[in-house]
This record gives sequence, structure tokens and C-alpha cells, in this order.
Amino acid sequence: MPCALFNTLESRPWQEEIEDGYLRFLTGDFHPPRPDHWYPCEDMTIVAARVNAQLETAVADYAREHARVLQWAPTSRQVAVAWLLHEFHPPAGRLALVR
Repeated sequence: MPCALFNTLESRPWQEEIEDGYLRFLTGDFHPPRPDHWYPCEDMTIVAARVNAQLETAVADYAREHARVLQWAPTSRQVAVAWLLHEFHPPAGRLALVR
């Protein structure tokens, strides 16, 4: 699906927001829900952010280790998307994270 269909948000410090969500996930304060869909939709909002690679790896490792408790093994991107949806409720109601 062409990126032109997506609304790109560039005016926020997304890196800090995502890293905050990662830290809350790693401390058990945030449990991302399983997404309703796995593929991009036309009404998604795209947020581009570069995050700390070590933190991203720690999130992926934690998700794999705690998959049974979480009842799924989210990727670091899915954790970031779930956190942003939880915190900011974008108008479209869905969010995708790209690098």
C-alpha cells in the first residue's frame, strides 16, 4: 500500500515516547494487547523514529521470555505501536511504526 495513503506525524519526539513505553514494558507496567490486524490499513498513522538499539533488543528478549504470561510474543515494534496507541489515541485509531 503506498505511503501516500498514510498520515505521517513528524512534530512529536516519538523516540522519547517509544523508549518510555519500552521501559514500562520491561518493568511490567505495560502489557501490549494483541493487535486486531497484522497488515497495514489505509487509515493508519505512520510514525518514524530511531530508538536505542540495546533497548529495542532488551524488549524483544523480554517479550520472548514472557510470551506465556503475555499470551503472545510481541515484537519491539508491536510494543511501540501498542504503547503509542495507549498513550496518544491517534485519530485513525491505528498506528504503524516504521524506521
